[in-house]
Amino acid sequence: MSASGNKKVLLGLSGGVDSAVAAALLQEEGFEVIGLTLVFSCRSEEARDNMIKDAKSLAADLGIEHFVHDAPAEFAEKIITPFVNAWRRGETPNPCVLCNPLMKFPSLLKLADEYGCDFIATGHYAGIGDQEGRIIPLNERRRDQQVTLLRGSDSKKDQSYFLYALPQEILSRLLFPLGELTKAEVRLLAADRGLKLAQKADSQEICFLPDDDRINFLREHQALGDPGPYLDTEGNPIGQHAGIGRYTVGQRKKLGQSFGKRMTVLKIDAGKNAIVLGDETECRSSSILLVNLLMTDLLKNMFAGQDWVSALVQLRSQGQALPCTIELIEEGYRAVIRFADPQRLTAPGQAAVFYLGKMVIGGGQVFSSTAD
Repeated sequence: MSASGNKKVLLGLSGGVDSAVAAALLQEEGFEVIGLTLVFSCRSEEARDNMIKDAKSLAADLGIEHFVHDAPAEFAEKIITPFVNAWRRGETPNPCVLCNPLMKFPSLLKLADEYGCDFIATGHYAGIGDQEGRIIPLNERRRDQQVTLLRGSDSKKDQSYFLYALPQEILSRLLFPLGELTKAEVRLLAADRGLKLAQKADSQEICFLPDDDRINFLREHQALGDPGPYLDTEGNPIGQHAGIGRYTVGQRKKLGQSFGKRMTVLKIDAGKNAIVLGDETECRSSSILLVNLLMTDLLKNMFAGQDWVSALVQLRSQGQALPCTIELIEEGYRAVIRFADPQRLTAPGQAAVFYLGKMVIGGGQVFSSTAD
């Protein structure tokens, strides 16, 4: 693998089956693998200890060095505090989308430099390709390559949505050994290689929420808010909510009372401590306003001489990619996304990720569920 410079890679090792198989595949490609367990926040001390124990055991089985990196204070400042404040503003944040470019991958890259590694790697289901969208084999990667983030081959596990904000300086040194595999194939590979964690269950929860209980977590951080009015779309009071931290735009259940018909949260006005409700005819929109816009060079080139471009946009981690047009406003700092057919409302704070085929070409944060 002469193209890669050195064959030393720092792998995020969680102790789960995905990072285990990623490590094994890298070794089989001739890489010298160092395992790193990032401990930013855990649901409990027991969960933390078990994660480190599993990772150390796995590293021993694979015959690789293993280190643990703790950074709870930095994680609290960069991820937990913004998460809590977003709920106070009536938004629905996605902490994983925030953590990847601000904490997880910068930490891996910094430590990779300290350990003399050319590359970093994780067990994410995503791919790294060239600027035409062709996946680059692991043994053909070079640090100076211009690369593109790609969808993972397993549509049910694809994690490119969570990774869209990674900059080129990280992507150019990032390896995804599982990008062309399905979860079922990964478990088979683990079993074939005698890895003890082949059938370990996947973690589905946000890492810092005990028992995945957001309401109790926000209560402890005094971020649920006080009771206030439910309003109809004309501004008339129709009931009382229990605090805006309990609700998200698009929510239809657990509204706390009956309205005679199914109602949906259309808007959360934190300034007035009010929540606007509407029926099924009012909970769709043909446009979305985005902020914090990020564009790859490919998307920037698509806009050359154009007021708008066509692409696909994904509004949820496992949602369908929808045809849309993208219009830049405010000198490219914001964008309006328009759909041919109205879509169910997307909560402010969520990510909207742009695709061209399998290539991730940009994205942004939903500022308003409608731009009309």
